[in-house]
Amino acid sequence: MWYSPSLQQILFLHTVLEEGSVVQAANRLHTTHSTISRSLKSLGDGLGINLFDRTPRGLKPSDVGRVYATQMHKSLEQARLAFDLARYEANLHQRPFYVGHSPYIHGSLLPLLEHLILPGSEAPRIVLRSYPTTQLVRRVRNGELRAAFGVLPILDKDLWIERVAYEPFSVCIAERHRFAAHSRLAVRELSNETLVWIPRSLHRPFYDQVMTYLRTLKFDPQRFQEAPTITQALDFAAHGVGVALVPQSASRFQRKGVLFKPLTDELIRIETALFLRNDQMRTSMKDFISVALSGVAALKLNPLAKR
Repeated sequence: MWYSPSLQQILFLHTVLEEGSVVQAANRLHTTHSTISRSLKSLGDGLGINLFDRTPRGLKPSDVGRVYATQMHKSLEQARLAFDLARYEANLHQRPFYVGHSPYIHGSLLPLLEHLILPGSEAPRIVLRSYPTTQLVRRVRNGELRAAFGVLPILDKDLWIERVAYEPFSVCIAERHRFAAHSRLAVRELSNETLVWIPRSLHRPFYDQVMTYLRTLKFDPQRFQEAPTITQALDFAAHGVGVALVPQSASRFQRKGVLFKPLTDELIRIETALFLRNDQMRTSMKDFISVALSGVAALKLNPLAKR
């Protein structure tokens, strides 16, 4: 008779391995570390295997624990997919036609999205909703949004993804900053500054992509100030807390006391993509894609060759 773990136990195990500690996993899942510890002990006892080894620094996944977690992660993904599909079908016929967008997409896209009209007199009106890209992906998967414009990379094989815009970064600084007279800046020049940047939880792949590049330039991870929104980042810059890394189109936000300096670095950029579920290429979605991509093409925001 084999032991059947609960989905909660699988989720706890996967999150602990992903976060690297029980405490961080508890924070992410909004529960207590003792709840997770008890649940994982019960899982290990039921399986008759040692999932973790004790070290001076706390619990460390054992070799057999990693093997088990890797296989059970597939079950967790299937459960999530089933839930998302059920939610999608339940929300499919809701009106109006909800489209999401990240605050970090190219600023020129927002006026376009606000005026998109689907063809046909019976077509539902388009209503925009703003969320971080990670939330956009989840809401598209479960049907709360029909489509969305978010920031690459988006790592989800169940989504149809089309890059639509490219945008360099700028640095926002206080008017009296020592770099105020510079017309352009390189990232390397900012290595001794406190960098205002998004929290990793907003979009992990994008955050990690940018951080990997910054670490090659010897940035000190202790010198970061998190700012969940562009407007908050501009406020930090205006008050001299640090220099804010923002999209070039962020200059559309009127904020007294700040200057925007283009970055010379071409190895980091912001790429906007349109995405929706692969299995929902119905007539209404094809009409939306056609209208949206035609409008985007007219703006000429994607100078890079398509991948």
